[in-house]
Amino acid sequence: MKLLLILIITSSCSMIIGKSGPTSAKNVHYELNFVSPEWVAYKDESSDYVYAHKKNGSILLSNSFCKEFQEEHLETLALKTFKIVDHFNINRKESTMFKNREAYRMEGTGTVDGVQVSLMILNTRRNNCYFDFVSINPLPARVSQGPEFDNFLESVEFK
Repeated sequence: MKLLLILIITSSCSMIIGKSGPTSAKNVHYELNFVSPEWVAYKDESSDYVYAHKKNGSILLSNSFCKEFQEEHLETLALKTFKIVDHFNINRKESTMFKNREAYRMEGTGTVDGVQVSLMILNTRRNNCYFDFVSINPLPARVSQGPEFDNFLESVEFK
């Protein structure tokens, strides 16, 4: 199920950008140094960084797209990321700041491939690149992944 959710969410991003594909900012404009004993890092060709929780199936992932998505509002891009989520209900949405840049954070619940999930996204732009950081949590969640998502976000280092 973990891999399926990753592929569904990341493939929705690639459908937005087209066939040629974007240039990633990974290791050029940013690094993510998330370390936690509860999470395992995975290599995935469709995302810059992917972490899966060892016990509950939650996923944290990051994508970057350089020279893409520079004109649309961050809220619009967040909604596009979750457009494949059935019955998506927004619980929280706000414009905010992230690492001294304008950002947008959205949290909600919905269904992906028949699985009830909680979703969080924070997106931003920097160095002519668009970044999104996503948390996917199967429901019912016994523990809120909000603090883990915040730790994940804190581990981002822009260059």
